[in-house]
Amino acid sequence: MQYKKIIAFGDSFTRGDELADCPTQSVDNPLAHSKHTWPAIIAKTLAIEYKCVAVGGRGNQWISNQVNRFIDYKSNCLFIVNWTYFGRFDFLDYEDKWSTICPGSANKKFVTDYYKNFDNHIWNLNRNLQIIHSVLCLLKENKIDFIFTCQDLAFKQTIDNLHCQDITTYNHWQRSIGILSQSVVPAINEFDNCTFTEWSINNGYELGPNGHPLEEAHAEAAKYINTNVIEGMTNEH
Repeated sequence: MQYKKIIAFGDSFTRGDELADCPTQSVDNPLAHSKHTWPAIIAKTLAIEYKCVAVGGRGNQWISNQVNRFIDYKSNCLFIVNWTYFGRFDFLDYEDKWSTICPGSANKKFVTDYYKNFDNHIWNLNRNLQIIHSVLCLLKENKIDFIFTCQDLAFKQTIDNLHCQDITTYNHWQRSIGILSQSVVPAINEFDNCTFTEWSINNGYELGPNGHPLEEAHAEAAKYINTNVIEGMTNEH
């Protein structure tokens, strides 16, 4: 298919944090982003329009909500969805505004209490697989071409990788997580079986002080996705 536009969704890795041209996001410009991320480079290579819907620090619930909002833009669009870390938790606050917490967030009592009393690796895996599966189904139902990547290799985990209290818990989550994984895992593209960041490190590409891959990594990632994913989609493989 000849695409007319790429819409990219994600967090700071999609926005292009630490790239030289990446502007600061603000209330007036909440979706400010770099023009040198790998999704942006692919759009430039294909000579098509590019839109970036990414905010640093957000989780997968927020990302999925943004994808859902753009379903009507499906005409000849390629959606690139870069899923983020599974430990992040998005919610609407008392003013109906999105908030996200993650390990290492500012030391607020709510954050401390959440990760002490409620955070659970089994639930995080199931919750995020459900979110990704929902978006996967919506995109397929609306016949929208897409590329999924994930910044967290937890998407490949199984219940056998996680601690269970007893056999009943194991059996319950083995069924729930297993059926979701069958759909989600094959839909996510990796970089030589790695996340974008791990692949960048393995290939000696420079990272910024805060751990974001820099210009060379994005340029090479664009070539990788173009060769290993987009060419196959174009040839209907």
